Amino acid sequence: MKFAHLADCHIGSWSEEKLKELSIKAFKEAVSVCIKEKVDFILIAGDLFNTAIPQINLIKQTTEELKKLKDLEIPVYLVPGSHDFSPSGKTILDVLEKAGLITNVYKLENNRLSFTIDKKTKTKITGILGLRSSLEILKYENLNKENLEKENGFKIFILHSGIIEFMPQELKFNSLPLELLPKNFNYYAAGHVHYVFTKELSKNSIIAYPGPLFQN
Repeated sequence: MKFAHLADCHIGSWSEEKLKELSIKAFKEAVSVCIKEKVDFILIAGDLFNTAIPQINLIKQTTEELKKLKDLEIPVYLVPGSHDFSPSGKTILDVLEKAGLITNVYKLENNRLSFTIDKKTKTKITGILGLRSSLEILKYENLNKENLEKENGFKIFILHSGIIEFMPQELKFNSLPLELLPKNFNYYAAGHVHYVFTKELSKNSIIAYPGPLFQN
């Protein structure tokens, strides 16, 4: 099994046109590498876009790239980030999911998360979205973790939050304590903090921050 872990693409993050184009160019290059490497699926740990409703030309270009992946049967699993989430539900992510181009694995009901199962690899994927000022901490504090921790198989948890124990001092603000994450996952695909970091939590468990595709 081979998968790619992206985060903080922030497509459309710059007001200056040349820099704005570089953010979408970086995403296109990442898709190209994923296709070349023949990954089984792609994870995006929040903030695919820099806003909930980006400019139409950026939506068009991003959709073209996601369609390439769909045609090659490379699924894209993600959670909304603090930038592309909208409390009103009016976000382009919902449109892309309705079109079958992405799968939002943040499925929370009665404080319980459910798994999305990748058809090809049988990997079990879930996660929690990111909110402004790390308000998602309330969702972690109220989360019923029992079903998540007892589930067998290869499991991935996608998060858009900093973890206090792993952040340098200047990035500890609005971060979560490690103890709030559900245990017994093989891979924690993290985003939000623009920081490249990987840590082995146990023999069969890793947390990773890939950093942004293009700094915003």
